[in-house]
Amino acid sequence: MRELKWLNLIFRVPLLWVLAQGVSLYLYIISTPAPSETVKRWSTDLSAAAHGLLQWIRRPFTAMAEVEQLQQLNTDLLEALSELSQPQGPADGSIGAWGTFEALQGYQLVPARALYQTLYLRSNYLLLDKGGRDGLYPGLGVISPMGAVGLIAETTATYSMVYSLFHRDVHIALYLPKQGAMGLSSWGGTTFNRLKLEYVPLYIPVEVGEEVWTAPNATLFPKGIRVGKVSQVKTDFTGGFYSIEVQTYTDWHRLGPLYVLRPHSPIVPPTP
Repeated sequence: MRELKWLNLIFRVPLLWVLAQGVSLYLYIISTPAPSETVKRWSTDLSAAAHGLLQWIRRPFTAMAEVEQLQQLNTDLLEALSELSQPQGPADGSIGAWGTFEALQGYQLVPARALYQTLYLRSNYLLLDKGGRDGLYPGLGVISPMGAVGLIAETTATYSMVYSLFHRDVHIALYLPKQGAMGLSSWGGTTFNRLKLEYVPLYIPVEVGEEVWTAPNATLFPKGIRVGKVSQVKTDFTGGFYSIEVQTYTDWHRLGPLYVLRPHSPIVPPTP
């Protein structure tokens, strides 16, 4: 019996030592910035590699759908260009993600692929297969052929994390081109593909079905990127503003091809 007790003690001591070392390593990592960032980068790379493999397996099944979307976008582009060439008057040039052709000026479209996408969270994000080596950096806008998707929040050499429009901390300047009224987007964290357009004053007439674009004074997106259409208008007399619900053109569950809007001249943040 004594031998069994000694054997149990001999096996317990190394186990307790390993456990103590593990706790010490964990406390060191979370309390020291450099190791914490290293572990975070490793976990991001590992997650991206796993989801990249999954996307590679699924690629043949989604390729045809992407081809059809690109064909439709090309058709819309040709139609819009033909209208612009007619002498009957100017067309709005509303195709795909762009409410106006002016949104393309000064920007390069960098194609990217989503390796990972969150669902049913209040802080939803994407992981893209492009990063610093491709000239990407935080603050750049991301679009699909339908409209605005989100903003790059973090980058590594080969990957980028994109905060979507359906993220509780993402607010972008929007406007109603028909009325010229501006406001700010927000997401309540309950329903995908719907945003709130806030701070539009009550003296401006707003109708259901109006287009919503990124605003001319937006700093994170170029002006004229399509976001959605007004689906509901409520009046808040106490605050003096509308409560506007916007149905987004981008479907978070079916994003399709993605593009990063990279300016030809890097965006320089204003000095305080």
